[in-house]
Amino acid sequence: MKEGIGPEDLRQAVQAYATDSAGFTRSKVCFSDNWFQSRRWQAYVEKQAEDREKAAALQADHHTRLACWISDRSPMCKHITSPQVTALLTSKLVTLAQIQAAGLRS
Repeated sequence: MKEGIGPEDLRQAVQAYATDSAGFTRSKVCFSDNWFQSRRWQAYVEKQAEDREKAAALQADHHTRLACWISDRSPMCKHITSPQVTALLTSKLVTLAQIQAAGLRS
């Protein structure tokens, strides 16, 4: 935690390790003090950060595609949900005028 690792990240790392080691015999499971001291938790925290970054990139890409649908007034606009419209407006990828021109509401 001195290194800036949040308690929630550490808790998720512990849960991930517990899931990974489920079904192992006692001799195969690392004791908690050794697990922390040998920094085995760090790989789990790094994986979680990578997963969050990938998810954020996918969401940004998705929002970009939705914004293109709106600006092109694509028939696919009918599949855009109200929360997605709100997120697009918040991210300033589209304007309220573009939303209205595409036949959507915020």
